[in-house]
Amino acid sequence: MPGGSAHGLLLARGMADHARVEDAERLIASALVSLVSETAATEGGRLYRSVMARVERPLLRQALELAGGNQLKAARLLGINRNTLRKRLRQLGLLPGARGAAKASAGAPG
Repeated sequence: MPGGSAHGLLLARGMADHARVEDAERLIASALVSLVSETAATEGGRLYRSVMARVERPLLRQALELAGGNQLKAARLLGINRNTLRKRLRQLGLLPGARGAAKASAGAPG
């Protein structure tokens, strides 16, 4: 394959990746409008905590999945300390055996 074609392919892939990221950002922004409106009606003064918990749960699950369940790797991927990750997992009910108490402390619906 000539050098120009390889460069063109890499450029096209980069543009496609950028388009996917922009699509994801639009999707998230759209979902947040609905989530915030719904949550504001039921959570009142706990809007921030409730919305963040609902967004953070799938983020942490995905990071753990990408890291093959390894908390240290997931923490590094997220750019946070492993102990911080463990604390958030516990608070959000994502650690085995921590589910009941965690929902009460997070104050957010599951």
